Amino acid sequence: MRTAATSELASQPPTPNIRARSEAEGGALYARIKSAIAEGRFIPGARLPTERALSAQYRVARNTVRKTMVKLVSEGLIVREIGRGTFVAKRRQPAPSREAEFSLPELLEARLLFEPALVELVIDRAGEQDWVAFDSALEAMRAADTWVAFKEAKYALHFAIAHASRNRFVVRMFEQIIASRRAAGWGRPGGHPAPLALVRETACRDNAAIVAALRARDVPRARALMHDHLVHTLSSVSGA
Repeated sequence: MRTAATSELASQPPTPNIRARSEAEGGALYARIKSAIAEGRFIPGARLPTERALSAQYRVARNTVRKTMVKLVSEGLIVREIGRGTFVAKRRQPAPSREAEFSLPELLEARLLFEPALVELVIDRAGEQDWVAFDSALEAMRAADTWVAFKEAKYALHFAIAHASRNRFVVRMFEQIIASRRAAGWGRPGGHPAPLALVRETACRDNAAIVAALRARDVPRARALMHDHLVHTLSSVSGA
């Protein structure tokens, strides 16, 4: 015998398949994060939000987030470090061939030609992740206690600036520059004439000013500061 209650239940739409919904949400989350990595919105080495934050941001269950993270780890797109968090995997740089090992003055001359011109793109396109990357690299420069750590941090800052231009060709060029410098052991002609502390202080001041001008959206000042910084570095390397 059908009662009013059973008739009402029969007229309601069927309950959605929970597993299918979870798979669809997981697929959408996976696509969003993978796209953000591919497009540079999550840069190599950047820390990803926590599972709780991703769950709240995309309105999906924590278990769905966890499964998505496992899939991205299996594909080598992210790495999980116990006690530290989840990070975008750093791209492996192919070792440059001998023909591709350029001198430091050559690389600085090339950077002088294109880096100052990037600031307008950076100011127009940089997002929150980029500003975080700039600040993180500056902090790493200030904390560096070896030449290698200092140079890794300084080049990380300028790579982050190049990356914020969202121009893949420029990013690829800067990756080649970094690979060449690493292959050379971060050395420079004649060694380092000044103590690390003095070089670090000057470089941190100059680069902090560049970042401040970018943040203030002051194109002429950012371009001039970038130009002057590279000219000064080139002059110190060339002995001029």
